Amino acid sequence: MIITTPSCAVNGGVFVDLNQIRSFLAVTQTLNFTSAAKQNGVPQSTISRQISDLETQLGVKLFYRTTRDVQLTEEGRAFLPYALEMTEAEKRGASAVRQLRDGAQGRLSVAAVASAGAFLSDCLYDFGRKYPDVAVDIACVSGGDALLSEGQDPYDFHFLHADMLPPGEAFDAIPTHTDQLCLIARAGRDITLADLPGERFILLSENESPILYMLAMDFFRSRRFSPNIAAEPDSVRAVLLAVSAGLGVTILPSALARAYLPERLSSLPLDIELGYAAAWKRSLLNPAARLFLEVVREKAGK
Repeated sequence: MIITTPSCAVNGGVFVDLNQIRSFLAVTQTLNFTSAAKQNGVPQSTISRQISDLETQLGVKLFYRTTRDVQLTEEGRAFLPYALEMTEAEKRGASAVRQLRDGAQGRLSVAAVASAGAFLSDCLYDFGRKYPDVAVDIACVSGGDALLSEGQDPYDFHFLHADMLPPGEAFDAIPTHTDQLCLIARAGRDITLADLPGERFILLSENESPILYMLAMDFFRSRRFSPNIAAEPDSVRAVLLAVSAGLGVTILPSALARAYLPERLSSLPLDIELGYAAAWKRSLLNPAARLFLEVVREKAGK
């Protein structure tokens, strides 16, 4: 059996045992080998041996030692901040592992297009029940926004139209769900596909969601008519507010009709499906994000 102890590299590749670093810091704090041994819960001989081994590996004396007192050498004072940094790095690493093991106390940041909200809400609900101590930041983003490069992107996850996934290797992604496009009108209106050439359309702008705009235009071409577009707002809320006021009709995913003013809107399903995906940085270092990915995969059935 091989038994190893935690170690790290210093001074151009010299490896030191973290137990040596702890002994060094204990002696630095107490300036007494006996007190340092009590503080670390080990025999004094262990402290003496670890300090001696550390000095041998570094090639310098870290302490002046006499029968009456102990003092840091100039080399010892120079080494002290690096020793503190090593123990702090060990604490941060151990904390990250515990977060991953025990359910995480941290922060998660998520960006989503408006029409992905229902699936995301389900994921966040399950995640919140499992990991109530994780704070979640949510941003609603334009459907036309491309994912940023790995070094710039501020979010752990994006929930977006599958057709908006960027090329390259900075992100991983999985399909999450599909939704059906609907013709949406003010509640109480008995509208049919045959009526559409005479309707006024309130469409979400192409800048806000190029995918939805393209699908709507493809639908109009398939029906062989040129739509009367009365307005192209830049927000879903503005589109559905105008439709609920009877200013026109629109084409949007069914999830949006259910989420905004459902009692004032009616919808007619169209034979058009829209795919969604969750994307995340391949270098997923945030422990809370790794836990959230497990929930997303489970919800997506992947």
